[in-house]
Amino acid sequence: MAVDKRTWRIGEVATATGLTVRALHHYDQIGLVVPSARTSGGHRLYTGADLAVLYQVTALRQLGLSLDQIAVLLAGQADVRQVIDRQLAHVDRQIRMAARLREQLLAAREAGSDADGAGFAHIIKLAGDLTGYLDAEQVDAMRRRMGELGVVAEHAVGVEIPRLYGEAMQEMRSGTPPGDPAVRRIASRLDELSGLLRGPDAEASTAVRALWVDRGRQQPPGHGADWGELVAYLDQARAAR
Repeated sequence: MAVDKRTWRIGEVATATGLTVRALHHYDQIGLVVPSARTSGGHRLYTGADLAVLYQVTALRQLGLSLDQIAVLLAGQADVRQVIDRQLAHVDRQIRMAARLREQLLAAREAGSDADGAGFAHIIKLAGDLTGYLDAEQVDAMRRRMGELGVVAEHAVGVEIPRLYGEAMQEMRSGTPPGDPAVRRIASRLDELSGLLRGPDAEASTAVRALWVDRGRQQPPGHGADWGELVAYLDQARAAR
């Protein structure tokens, strides 16, 4: 049986695979797909076997796998089914997040002009709620901080923080481990927003946390029953970072 000894230059490979020359250079540099030969001038030459690997890489990329995941698979260091199962779990999370976002968009569209000023109303309520957790001077300082942040604070308090807690609750109820990247991302963003809103006063962050926990405990069964568990869940996600 004749052995195919033909080689292809990088431009030809780019045309044959649909990859860019830049991507092929990158694959070579990270050791993912290294061309088997070089010309006397040092130019890359790919064999038929190299192209077969590149087609594998392209197919796996279309499934949404990262280059790191693909490298592990090509090296035979992981079970294909396990990697795909993890990718499926990631896609399922994205679908859930997209569904929640769609619901929020529909609600915002229905609210129309009624939504104007809603974020500011949330800020006023938050400042009032914190009266029992911070002294008067600290509450005034937080009000000033919120005023300085303007629409950023309105969106954080009225939209993003509730949404993030909702996403975290959904992940917890779905059985997602707290060390999962998606949960760690939620915890990190909550911490970023907390730092933004409180400014230099660390006590304000502790007060807001205590408020959230207490309000969750006050919810009727089926609404806030999981709140204490959620706080612990997010703390575990922070510890896993």
